[in-house]
Amino acid sequence: MHDRDRYTRLVLEGAEYELLRARRGLLSRWSIPQKIRRCSYLLFAASTMLPIMHFLPAAVKQQYVGANPAFSRVSFTALTLFSVCCLLVASLGLAGTATYRDRIDDISEQQAWSLVGIEGLFSGIGFVSGFLGVAVTLALSSVGYAGIETVDALVASGVDPYHSRAGIAVTVATASAIAFCCAITVFVLGVFTESLE
Repeated sequence: MHDRDRYTRLVLEGAEYELLRARRGLLSRWSIPQKIRRCSYLLFAASTMLPIMHFLPAAVKQQYVGANPAFSRVSFTALTLFSVCCLLVASLGLAGTATYRDRIDDISEQQAWSLVGIEGLFSGIGFVSGFLGVAVTLALSSVGYAGIETVDALVASGVDPYHSRAGIAVTVATASAIAFCCAITVFVLGVFTESLE
């Protein structure tokens, strides 16, 4: 009953955009500033790759990563950068959508559908591609905590989580620093977008 009252109120107020967002379901319970803030949390999570790698067991570091993991070039840093790009693009797109929506006084139904579609596209980029990339990165970086035997078994089966043969891999410190700087930027962008509401 609560949702029906909400829809009725939105229709009476002529808030087509908000009505379409509410009816879409998936991720529509979060406002655009909340989505941007969650993108910044994912970016902060991606930046924890550096401390995760730093505190790996000594045997894993010695055999697979090197004495100083911060300057090792493991292949999954390329995935980290991809995730950072997805989350950054999603945040900028969502902020652009919110800014455009704020400048329109009387929104038509066609404009409302377009904005909801664009918001859905950027939400998908951030919360599907970005989230999966960050989750896989953190899983690969922390697999060494299961012990040297686990890493040896993975390598024997053809999965080397710490290999450095990828051409676009950067150092762990560089990837973490990029993720951290982008996280701060996106968080500030979320605060700005919240001021539009």
